[in-house]
Amino acid sequence: MLYRLILLFFLCISNTVWSANTIAIIDDTNSAFNIGHSGSYFIDNAQTLSFSDITSDEYAKRFRPINRDYLQFGLVKGNIWIRTDIAIRTTSNTPVLLEVNSPRLQYLDIYLPNLYENQVQAELGGARPYKNRKIQTPNYVFPIPTNTPPVFTLYLRLSSHLPINAEIELKTLSNMSLDNQKNLTFTGILIGILLALFVCNVFFFLKTSRSMYLIYGVFLIGIATLHLTLHDQVSQLFPNQINVQERIYNLAALSCLCAIAFFSRLYLDTKEHLPKMDKVLIAIGAIAALFAIIFTISPEKLNVMALSFLIVSTLIMLTVHAIVAFIKNVPFSGYYLVARLTLLTGHFAWLMSVYGIIPSATLFQWGLTVTIIIEAMIHFTGMIAQTTPSLQRRAKKTKHSQTEMTDLLSDLSSRLRRQINIIGGGLSHLEQAAASNDTKLFLNSSMTANNNLKNLIERIELLNDIKESTPPEQAAPLLLSQLIDNAYNNVQRLDQDNTLIDLNTYKTDQVEILHNAPILQHLIESLAQEFKHFTDQTLTINITRHDVNREGITLLELSCYPLPARVYANTTSFDLGMHYITHLIQHLKGEMHLSEGDLTRSINIQLPIRVHIRPLNNHFIQQNQLDIILFGQEDNDLQKALTLLQSHANRIEHFVTLESLLEHLGLPEKREAGSIILVFDNGGHIPHITQQRLIPLMRHEDQCLLISNNVKMSLDYAKKLGFNELLACSELESQLEQMLLRLIQKGDRLKNASLSRIKPLRKTP
Repeated sequence: MLYRLILLFFLCISNTVWSANTIAIIDDTNSAFNIGHSGSYFIDNAQTLSFSDITSDEYAKRFRPINRDYLQFGLVKGNIWIRTDIAIRTTSNTPVLLEVNSPRLQYLDIYLPNLYENQVQAELGGARPYKNRKIQTPNYVFPIPTNTPPVFTLYLRLSSHLPINAEIELKTLSNMSLDNQKNLTFTGILIGILLALFVCNVFFFLKTSRSMYLIYGVFLIGIATLHLTLHDQVSQLFPNQINVQERIYNLAALSCLCAIAFFSRLYLDTKEHLPKMDKVLIAIGAIAALFAIIFTISPEKLNVMALSFLIVSTLIMLTVHAIVAFIKNVPFSGYYLVARLTLLTGHFAWLMSVYGIIPSATLFQWGLTVTIIIEAMIHFTGMIAQTTPSLQRRAKKTKHSQTEMTDLLSDLSSRLRRQINIIGGGLSHLEQAAASNDTKLFLNSSMTANNNLKNLIERIELLNDIKESTPPEQAAPLLLSQLIDNAYNNVQRLDQDNTLIDLNTYKTDQVEILHNAPILQHLIESLAQEFKHFTDQTLTINITRHDVNREGITLLELSCYPLPARVYANTTSFDLGMHYITHLIQHLKGEMHLSEGDLTRSINIQLPIRVHIRPLNNHFIQQNQLDIILFGQEDNDLQKALTLLQSHANRIEHFVTLESLLEHLGLPEKREAGSIILVFDNGGHIPHITQQRLIPLMRHEDQCLLISNNVKMSLDYAKKLGFNELLACSELESQLEQMLLRLIQKGDRLKNASLSRIKPLRKTP
């Protein structure tokens, strides 16, 4: 049974091969004949064989049957020879024509050896002038002579550095006229659609003056030009030039690609919604424009595969961009995603037909144009939706928040500032006339409220300046420590709720901010004001400078904890709270991370800042008026600390017993200078009892540092006991100087800051 099936298979193959026509016949009943049904082909890869060699008996046996309506060879390095026998048996004198439909073919030679022996009868192709064509039509047409024998042989030689796709037919003059009329009619319909879209586009551009419609018009012109070049209907405009069709095709294709990239930026407003993708689209458009010039000037020197790879990779990147925009809910991204997927799918199928993977003449001739028109219609539908009130609810909301909001902020700040100036002037006049303490207290509260309104105006104006890309300029470098002091003093000046803020700095001395200092100060003030607690709980703000491996650039870390329960990440609301802070961080090109722990919620902000390191001033600490007090038993650690402190001009005192220290401190109102108290955890002293007795005697600017050998002691626990900082004994030599400098700066900052009207509650023993 198996042998019978094998025999049947070979019979079917041989039957199919031998049933094919061996002669192309044109008679009174057949007005058209496809050469693929009767012809055979041979590929000369070396391009060394002449016509005499091809017609010899040696190579005549190497021709293979075509047996296809549409000839698709793809990229061929060499000459393709096609041979067929023709018989013309018409009773009337109807002209018979040979039509080769292959617009991107570079060389086409026609031979009739029965009549003219080895002489070529026509030299056609895109690499030859258009005037070489005896019949000037978009396709290559050759009239068959009337004095041919009943049966004669026709040879064709095809060569091109582009993919070879050809439809070769024998037709009568009337039949070819009907086919051309159908093609021109379909082309006219497609061009008419493009023209209608172009007119509507011009109308929208004149009405809205949006450059998106202008780029869209360029895109439509490129589509029309691309279609005409695919059907070789532009070469006749340049009869003496060669490779015109290929040059214009490359220019139109890459111009459309460039237009799509820049159109996508404006269509989805990527500068606002996807700033990183916006830069990518600009790069894509620039690369497409550059290669458009290169492929237009020297198309024969570049591989067509490079052009295909460039277009395919760009379409893939644009599709990825569409998916990202759709995931992030960018307005009208749905239309854009459908258009991108349509173009990617259609272009991929058309490219398959170009390289012979999908054998379809219809797909090759009309597939790309129809696909791009469908894509253009989808884009046009989305553009209409953006301008139609019933379809643009979401767009109106987005537009309102992006364009009209800046005008609203500017107008609001100017109106509020005028009223605040009037209120401030009135309060200043009343303050001079006030006599009683209650009246002065009321006026102070009113002045504080007026200052808060001024601060809100400053926030509005700064937000408006950032949105208009006109942030405040920094006239001169500003010390980071001075910037932090200014921010802390402003927070104290605006405080209405008796808030407690613990501001700690690390490696911020001798650092000058060179850029964005006003915005950075606003950010620190906003963090303190928005994250403060309305209870006796303390908000801790740590400001740390980190060096990075880029010249002139450091990283500033802002850490705030514990956050109140009302603070949460909100990227949708437009307010002067968390949105304002997020906007400042984005403008400074920083990163923000909000951690949601079980016990403590915190926020961590990292900002790249441009700074200059100023040489350390050794007299900084000596100029400060704070005293240094050491409390603890004399041991190696305390002696080491005394040795390290000998170079300081500050007054240094040492107390062994707690009673003598308490007697020295006395009442805080009678001391002329603040103190930095270094408490050593030795000699049997219990830290929390010591601190409980010290707190009632400490001034507002006094600082207390616990120096301990207890490895289980943590900074958080030390702060709960009432200490400002914690230092391990093993770190005395490396950290004491820096720690002392930070505490002195903090004490000086607290001394110069305005005090709360109501003293905070403190634990007493």
